[in-house]
Amino acid sequence: PQHRLGRPAGKWGYKSETGKLLFVVVRFDRPDGDGKEVLPLTFCEGPKGRRSWRWKGAPVPRPLYGLDALAARPDAPVLVVEGEKAADAAQELFPDFVAVTSPGGSAAASKADWKPLDGRTAAIWPDHDKPGAGYASDVTKLASAAGAASVAVVAVPAAFLDGWDLADEAPEGWDADKLRHLLSEATPVEAETETDAPGS
Repeated sequence: PQHRLGRPAGKWGYKSETGKLLFVVVRFDRPDGDGKEVLPLTFCEGPKGRRSWRWKGAPVPRPLYGLDALAARPDAPVLVVEGEKAADAAQELFPDFVAVTSPGGSAAASKADWKPLDGRTAAIWPDHDKPGAGYASDVTKLASAAGAASVAVVAVPAAFLDGWDLADEAPEGWDADKLRHLLSEATPVEAETETDAPGS
């Protein structure tokens, strides 16, 4: 369906483990140049029971972007990033990994199904900003709760531009090899455990 924002600047299909298309995330650049708008497009039931593609989010819990690649490569380590564009870039930079992300942006990690990370070795590459740090923290807890064998977080250098992610051009003095080394040095994070309530 057409949208008031016009022609999409990008679109990413979320697939099942067997490769079936479940829904699409569509990015629009605002006509005034003031940022972007990212919307889900789902084949679902609408008014009067008619099924069609609608600008509506998928049911919770939502699948991970890259779920089909996870299923196809059960022994590969997993790299979690924020956003579909960054996931595509990460997959090219780090072909030994399966790059995934969750739909809905940095504040919606808890609405995704992280069970496919059960038993997997996972690393998280956060966007270089406060929301990115929050997303990494959320995903660390969610991946650990889902049974990930280990979780590590990449320490993005402080000198990187605010908001930088793997879809952006590498900072001056950095290349793919240096970024791979940074990933190899990701800091392992121990799963948080619940402490006993006071007086128990």
